[in-house]
Amino acid sequence: MATRPAGSGVLVTLVTFVLATVAFLVLAVVFYSQMMSATEMSIKSKTDIKNLRTELEAAKKPNDEALALHKQTASERDALKLTVSQQESAIQGTAKTIDELNAQLAGVRKSLADATTERQAAIEAAKKDIAPLTSATTDYSKSIEEVQKITHDSKDDVERNYRARIDEMQLNIDGLGKERDTLRSRLEQAEKKLSEFEVKPEDPSSLVDGHVIEIGGPDATVYLDIGRKHRVVPGMTFEVFTTADQVQNNKEGKLRGKASVQVLRVTEDTSTARVTRSSANQPINRNDVLINAVYSPTYTYRMMVYGKFDVNNDGKASTGEASVIRNRIQEWGGKVIDSEKVTGDLDFVVIGNPPPEPLPLSSSAGDIEVQAYTQAKNDYDTYNRIMKEATEAKIPVLNWNRFQVLTGQGN
Repeated sequence: MATRPAGSGVLVTLVTFVLATVAFLVLAVVFYSQMMSATEMSIKSKTDIKNLRTELEAAKKPNDEALALHKQTASERDALKLTVSQQESAIQGTAKTIDELNAQLAGVRKSLADATTERQAAIEAAKKDIAPLTSATTDYSKSIEEVQKITHDSKDDVERNYRARIDEMQLNIDGLGKERDTLRSRLEQAEKKLSEFEVKPEDPSSLVDGHVIEIGGPDATVYLDIGRKHRVVPGMTFEVFTTADQVQNNKEGKLRGKASVQVLRVTEDTSTARVTRSSANQPINRNDVLINAVYSPTYTYRMMVYGKFDVNNDGKASTGEASVIRNRIQEWGGKVIDSEKVTGDLDFVVIGNPPPEPLPLSSSAGDIEVQAYTQAKNDYDTYNRIMKEATEAKIPVLNWNRFQVLTGQGN
């Protein structure tokens, strides 16, 4: 038996393996191709299914909206039907009301027509009744015109008579005025002659109340020869003069003493005072005299206080500030006479600022203006009367300025 070479068997085996490998590769490629085709078809099928679902959802949504719109439309339709029904009922009620009103209007028109007929008949009857009165009224108007003419003529006569009497009285007044001037001149001459023989009353403000007995000490103090037994109290002030004759130069309050002092401490016979005002060229000396118009060691002055004063120097005088002066007089031993009448037992009249003379009232003045004018006129007349009576009685008159000067107050 013949044998094959070893190398040929290997070759066959190798060729067979190669062929088998190639066949396997071909099959693998074919299988892979088929598998890829199947995969692509599967993916495409899924995509188509998804798109189909989306289209179905989109197609379903308009159906839902249409259904909701249908339900809303049905609800609105039902509401509209209800509204229409209600309006029809209201229209029927309104029509009924209109019919009732038309019936009432017809009745009113009939009543108005009847009333108009009755009014016209009444007017005609009244015209017949008034006709005689109209004639009488015309006659009465003529009588009134005649009376007015007579009254006007009488008024003219009365005015002429009164004017004549006024002229006559004016002549009498002029004559009396001349006679008054003549008598006044004769009275002044008689008073001048009488004054040469009468004893004039002494002005209490010129009386000396005390003296300075010592100078010096702390706080510019001075010592006075009047004390508790002379009715001196702490706080009292005095004006200092060299002599009592100088007081006569201060009647208008324009000049003052050379100094002012205020009492600080009081003993039985003497007092200690501080200097509240002084002058370098006129120093206080021993035996200088002390003046206070309100105070007297042995006498109680009777003083009347009247008018409006500006004690606090605010430019506004008032009757209330007169109480400061009244209190000061009483504190220093004087007596305040509450009266507006000047009597012969008064020692001083302390008078306020002179009130202005009020202007005449206008013809259109009201009640408030009349009241204010009356008060102002009364104040003006009272002030001038007091000044006149005090001057005639030779009673010293002190205004606020002179009161301060003669009592050592102020700076």
